Amino acid sequence: MTNLQQIIIVLNNFSIGIVIPVFNLILLEKGSNLQTLPLLLTIYSLTVLSLELPSGICADLYGRKRVFLFSCGFKLIFYSLLFVATNIIWLVFALIFDGLGRAFSSGSLDALLIDQALARHGQSSLTKITSRLAVLEGSSMAVGGLVGGFISGVTGAYQANISLSAVFTILLLVLCSIFIKEQPAPALKQRTLLAEHIQRGKELIFSTPQFALLLMGVFFVGFLLSAIETYWQPCFTKISSGPNSTWLLGLITFLGFLAVAVGNIGAQKLLEKYDNGWWSIYHLMRIAFAVCMIVFAFQEKTIGFVAWYTCVYFCLGASNVAGATLLNQLTPNQMRASVLSLNSLIAQMGLISASVFSSLMIVKLQFRGVWLVAGGLLGGYAIVVAGITSKKRAVK
Repeated sequence: MTNLQQIIIVLNNFSIGIVIPVFNLILLEKGSNLQTLPLLLTIYSLTVLSLELPSGICADLYGRKRVFLFSCGFKLIFYSLLFVATNIIWLVFALIFDGLGRAFSSGSLDALLIDQALARHGQSSLTKITSRLAVLEGSSMAVGGLVGGFISGVTGAYQANISLSAVFTILLLVLCSIFIKEQPAPALKQRTLLAEHIQRGKELIFSTPQFALLLMGVFFVGFLLSAIETYWQPCFTKISSGPNSTWLLGLITFLGFLAVAVGNIGAQKLLEKYDNGWWSIYHLMRIAFAVCMIVFAFQEKTIGFVAWYTCVYFCLGASNVAGATLLNQLTPNQMRASVLSLNSLIAQMGLISASVFSSLMIVKLQFRGVWLVAGGLLGGYAIVVAGITSKKRAVK
């Protein structure tokens, strides 16, 4: 990737990271509560779910740059609505546009950059490209989270976080419009290509059991991430000792995304060293991810909470690089944006399922119970799939 492409990736994720450490607190401040919070996130996820795959297909057929620019526009509308929101109705519309921005961004920019890098450096560079993207995304979100926590701690309000994210999104929109280049898709064949493209996608999904198993894992990761991201901020403010702990939310977000980046790098090294052990690395990291989540659920002190939160995100980073590398290995170039959007769509299905479950069960199970269910589901999946794929390799 060129330096400019890396800067664009950093800006995109840094702008998101600024809001992340206080996002749920913003929603709670502007009219939500612990019961309606997961329902708002469900609205977001349903919006993403409905447009995730169509946006990926559009990116493959009509241009990935064009689709990504639309996503930037939707994000700006989201930030504007969030800034002026005074009740849950405003929040509903804000999260719809947030979902639109997410749906149009997932897969479009990554697919463009991956294909361009593969064209320059060859298929053997896939592991490095996938890891590099993950590291840039994770580290820039980490710094954005640290800055976001600092800003909210200094100002005592969240409007500055929203405004700064909007400013960086405008800068991102300008840079992409001017400097990102893409070969135009052939316009005359678009109508026939659409049906063929969808058919090829169906054939790809069912071409190998491993492909379907990878996508199934994305669902359970989405479920777990929804459970932890919905409630870690209110849980931490409940157990933290100091009255002014807002700045710590930024630090925790920073440590989480930094752990993701370190996990990305560690997984890349393992994948490069053990060419024939990619599936084994994937299974081990997913199992470790689930175990860390279960241990995290029992933390009642600030130090333990922060330490195990960091461990959860380290395993997330490591297992996601392994999973993304395997998925990209099975995916042809012309299908990449669609497959990455399908991957994100399935994650959103996990998010929606967790949001509905959390909304119904949070009062009865509390934070710990919801997190234990999420960790148990992912652990069960990882153990079963490890057994299935091990048997298949043994037969071969």
